[in-house]
Amino acid sequence: MYLVQLCLKKAPFGVCIAVEMVLFVFANNSSETSEITAILQRLETLEEDVSMLNQTLNSCPSECNEFSKSNTETREKRIIPQGQGSQVAFHAQLTHTIGNLGIHQTIRFDSVLLNEGNGYSTRSGVFVAPISGLYVFAWTISDEETHCMKYDVVKNSVVLTYHISDAANHPDWTVSSGTIVTRMNSGDRVWIRVSDFYKCMHYVFGTGHGTSLFVGYLLNGAVWTTVSPRHLRLPNTY
Repeated sequence: MYLVQLCLKKAPFGVCIAVEMVLFVFANNSSETSEITAILQRLETLEEDVSMLNQTLNSCPSECNEFSKSNTETREKRIIPQGQGSQVAFHAQLTHTIGNLGIHQTIRFDSVLLNEGNGYSTRSGVFVAPISGLYVFAWTISDEETHCMKYDVVKNSVVLTYHISDAANHPDWTVSSGTIVTRMNSGDRVWIRVSDFYKCMHYVFGTGHGTSLFVGYLLNGAVWTTVSPRHLRLPNTY
């Protein structure tokens, strides 16, 4: 009788019926009764474990939300940000005239008017793509009278285009400008350097008013999103 009462307190109703039937059949068998007692004790232990799990699950929503928020913030530091964070653009210009530049010497535009994404460095004169995508670059190089300037626009040491500003044999000023579109991976570099032609004195005229400048911006970048697996949908196949 004690076992039945214990069963009614600790186990589901169906289990209790089964226990009563077993007790009825094995009422005179003490070994069977001991085995049933052990089973009921294990049931009691399991019930306590389930109760603890329910308490953990009930307290989980707030803690899980905090963990999810923290985890999302960590992922956002590692992956490409969306929206305003994915804007990349720079505008740099030369504030003074530089001359007698060496072959393949980088032209360093020293005044930065815009540097979204922090891709351009005034120290090196090099733009480093913070994220992958299509980029547009444009420039203007001015040269004063009786001077000329031959230069390359370079990506990762590969010449994308070659230009010249030539006022060497006439007493006036010259300006050359250009625009290119190129695909870049994160970490790719673009800069403007003196070309390897020897007939020019390689002067660049700068005033800080846009006479010589270098600009670029992300036209179409790669955007990563975090999607819950349960929201994924496979494309239709035919």
